Amino acid sequence: MTLDEQIAELTRAGSGALWEVARPGAILLAAGLALAGAFTRNPVFFGIALAAALLAFAVRQVAAHRINAARGLREGVKQKGAVEISFHSWKDAESNVHESCRGLISMDGRPLWEMEFAAPGHWRPREGSYPARLAFIRGVEWPVVILTQEGLLYPRLKPRQRRGQMP
Repeated sequence: MTLDEQIAELTRAGSGALWEVARPGAILLAAGLALAGAFTRNPVFFGIALAAALLAFAVRQVAAHRINAARGLREGVKQKGAVEISFHSWKDAESNVHESCRGLISMDGRPLWEMEFAAPGHWRPREGSYPARLAFIRGVEWPVVILTQEGLLYPRLKPRQRRGQMP
């Protein structure tokens, strides 16, 4: 998928309408299931309510960054910068291997941001340093979307600000 196709897809999917309904819907589902468990005393309802609550938390974590990224593509101020992409792998208790894509973002004379990126759709970034365009929106101090020649990236979690220059 080309960069232009990725931009069009994120702009269309990240409009916010579905994301704004998903979180309250998951919260209401969790509350309803917890009430059903309390009335029926069936522990299955509590388990499903816990899963729905975790889903609501996950939607809250990712949705805001996805909406900001789509907004940054439409109306953000774009500046030149650089991104150093790296991958980190780890195993969980069941020996399943997980991987996260991280990046160090820099701009001339500005602090770095350390980000964990949401899983990029339709392309796999390669490790290394790349020139990038960084999109900023009002009210958010970090870049909400990073555009490289190959594709776009946006944060999965709130980025950490760092001091210094990229190596």
